[in-house]
Formats: sequence, C-alpha cells, structure tokens
Amino acid sequence: MEKHLQFIQTKLDQMASQNRLRSLQFLSSDYIDFFSNDYLGFSTKGLLHVPSQEISNQWIGATGSRLISGNHPEMIQVEEQFARYLRAPSALLYNSGYMANTGLLSALGDKNSCFVYDEHVHASIKEGMRLGFGSKIAFRHNDIEDLQKKLIAQSKKDLKVYVLTEGLFSMHGDVPPIREILEICARHEAALIVDEAHALGTLGEDNKGLSYSYADHPNLFARIITFGKAAGCHGAMVLGSCLLREFLINFSRAFIYTTAPSSDQVATISASLKLFAARTNSEKLSSIIHYYTALVKEKSTAFSQNPGPIQYWQCADIGLLKQKVEKLKQAGINCYPILSPTVKPGEERIRIILHAFNTKEELSLLIQLLES
Repeated sequence: MEKHLQFIQTKLDQMASQNRLRSLQFLSSDYIDFFSNDYLGFSTKGLLHVPSQEISNQWIGATGSRLISGNHPEMIQVEEQFARYLRAPSALLYNSGYMANTGLLSALGDKNSCFVYDEHVHASIKEGMRLGFGSKIAFRHNDIEDLQKKLIAQSKKDLKVYVLTEGLFSMHGDVPPIREILEICARHEAALIVDEAHALGTLGEDNKGLSYSYADHPNLFARIITFGKAAGCHGAMVLGSCLLREFLINFSRAFIYTTAPSSDQVATISASLKLFAARTNSEKLSSIIHYYTALVKEKSTAFSQNPGPIQYWQCADIGLLKQKVEKLKQAGINCYPILSPTVKPGEERIRIILHAFNTKEELSLLIQLLES
C-alpha cells in the first residue's frame, strides 16, 4: 500500500509547490455573491417554490434507472415542456450537465466519427470525446477560419463530423459566432452540438440560449441545457431529434446505468421553467451587466467586457491573485480564483459572476478592491 499512498502524496505535493492545490471551503451566505452560477437568483433568493401537490405521493426516491423502475410520467412531462419551450423535437433528462455531455459524446463517438471542438470547451465535453472511439481535433477559440481549415481536412476522410462549441463559455465569458459556424457546418455536412449550460436564461432570443434562434437549422444536431446555472436547481437535458433521443436511451451509458432523478428534482426543474417563461429577473440581470461594462470601460484591460454575466479580472501572478481573493473575502465578497489547468497557464483569473440581485454599490466596491 505504501507505493499507492506515495503516488497520491507526490501528486498533491506537486500541486502545492505550484500554489495550485484546491480545497473545499464553506463560505458564508451572508457575503456578497460574485461567484455562484445562480444568475437570476432562482435558488439563493428562494424563488423555486414547489407546491406540495406537484410532488406525487406515489414516488419520492427514484428506486432505479429509468429503464427499470425509475421512469415516471412527471419526467416525460418536463422533458416535453422544455422541448416545446426551446423549439426542439424532443429532450432527454440527465442527472447533471457533466453526465449529459459524457453520455451524448461517448455514444456518438465511433471509429467513423470525428469531433472538431473549440479549444475552450468544458472539461465534460473533452471527457465525453475521450470516452468514445472517435477522433478529435481542436480549433482555435472562436476562430472561424481555423474551423474551416479543420473541416476541409476532415472532409477528405469520409467521416461523420461533429462540431462542438458553447453558447456562453464558462471561464472566458464570451460567445461564439453561431450563425457563421452553422453556415460552415452546412457547407461541409457537419453536425453542430452546442452546450448552452450558461446561456440558458441569460443570452439569446428571449434568453433561451444563443442557438435558440437557429432551432430549425438542419445542421443544429443537438443542444445541451443544464439546470444548475440560471435555473437554480440540478440536472440537464439533451435537446435534439426524436431519433437522437431514442438512440441515447439505447446507447448512452450515462443514461442507461444511472439512477433516475428524484421527484423533488423533477418538480424543481418544472418550477424553473415557469420562472423562465415569466422572464423573472431577466431585466435586472441585463441592467447589472450593462452597469458593469460601463464601469470597466475605461479601466485596466485586465477586466473583461463580455456580453453576458460571466466576467473576470485576469492576473497571471498566482500569489497576487490569491491575495486579491483574500482581500475580497475580508471585505465580505465571495469570488473564486480560476487556475491552470482549468484555464491555460498565464490566463489565470478571478471569475466575476454577475447576478440579478447584485447592486451597483456592491459592484463598485468589487472593482475598487481589485484595482487597489
């Protein structure tokens, strides 16, 4: 056993020596929130009230996978509701965004397929590709010309090509040129998959995600939405054709071999849809984003100026970065440092998440402390 423990200790020591060791923390809920993904305040501001009658007394726990004992009418109903809301033929519910991405991509990835992905896609997308048998090649972040070159090269190999991007990039906070990407996919017979985890509820037409406007485009193959961000709860769905849904039910291991969601999870997801449809707190979020961009317009280039709620203050000096985080904490502000390998070395940053419930005074204080 000694060599096993030595391996673990060595890996931890390496992280510590680079000042990159992570640890779990319990941060006060009384602090100003500039770090959670609860963009619209559905969760932390108590908006997700679920009437008791919406939770069936026939089931509470899932009891098994959906293919055995865990499937219930309420699950089918919430899938159909979100599919209609986002103009998709069908939807399939997963327990998390990570499972949705790994379940979708590992099932699609056979030896006759190729994934062409934006270099900044989420770790779950990269893991899903790795679990399959397809080849994979990255294109430079939001670089249409590089994507075109990669697709031309792959088109000579007679493969099924999937292009992967995000509606709102989780660490950089920027957005892809979806229309141009779809045009390129159409020219090269590629299928586009968009992870809308952070864009649902924050960006796009009616805040329904960046790709919602192109829901009927023949090359938009699948969309992934998650409920752990703006929806304020937990879980995810893959949106796509009815054929894709049937395929995933039969071949997606992350769906087949996992326990189904519980009744309270399904009821909360359903409640979030009602809040989305009512555009709850959408204008407040938009207002605070506009205030932030106006505030940092003449500031240091270390501050991002993104169109959505994900912003950052960039600093490659990890020691200074952690000092700033501690300074913010002492002032009663919760922010989180993003280190390599989550971002590339040299791109370390403090991630600034804007919310509908943040005030102008809180935002001014944050900017002042980061500049001082």
